[in-house]
Amino acid sequence: MTTTPREGKTMRTAHVTQSPLRTTRRPTETRPVPGMPASEAAPPGVPVSTPGTSAPEAATHGPSAQSPPPESPPAPELVPAEGFRQAIAKLPTGVTVLTTVTGDSPVGCTANAVMSLSADTPSVLVSLGSHSRTLAAILDTGSFAVNTLSWSQRALTRKFASGSPAERFDGVPWQPERRIPVLSAAGVALVCEVGDTAALLDHTVVVGKVVWLRHTNEAPTVLYGREQYPLGA
Repeated sequence: MTTTPREGKTMRTAHVTQSPLRTTRRPTETRPVPGMPASEAAPPGVPVSTPGTSAPEAATHGPSAQSPPPESPPAPELVPAEGFRQAIAKLPTGVTVLTTVTGDSPVGCTANAVMSLSADTPSVLVSLGSHSRTLAAILDTGSFAVNTLSWSQRALTRKFASGSPAERFDGVPWQPERRIPVLSAAGVALVCEVGDTAALLDHTVVVGKVVWLRHTNEAPTVLYGREQYPLGA
């Protein structure tokens, strides 16, 4: 026998309301960097660098990061030395003999790179090869003389330029002034004390402060095109 529910009766169905699932998120763990105090450990959200891992590369600022340094400009192509000598010989210059002493012996050489520097502080500028024996004696003694050659003494130009250093004063009259040898036949003679010096390329420039002088009316000699010419008094 089948029993059916009576009419008018309603069956109650139980409804279960399901609460949403709550998840609890643990705070990010802060791990101190080895060797760093715990108080300086990275805060949450900041990557921690540990041995064996690479930290993100930092941006590099500055010109070196943008491009390599510019290359040095190429050295200029210089003219041949012999061509320069031929050209510069066309500039007329005076002819002088620079003299000084080494020990008790006089030494000297021919020089045409001599010019006045100042009249307010009477001084001259001379240039000699940095390996010159006469230059070494000038710097050691601290004094030297500039002797301009007269036309009558023009033969001394070659003697003091290419002759044996030990024989350059043989037969040449001179007298000491402030213990520096001065050529007796020099049209102009200046005794100088060494001032400033400067090594430039293969030469040394010396400033000479004039402390004694003598000048005559002897006709000086001028060097032009590797030949000597007299000038009127």
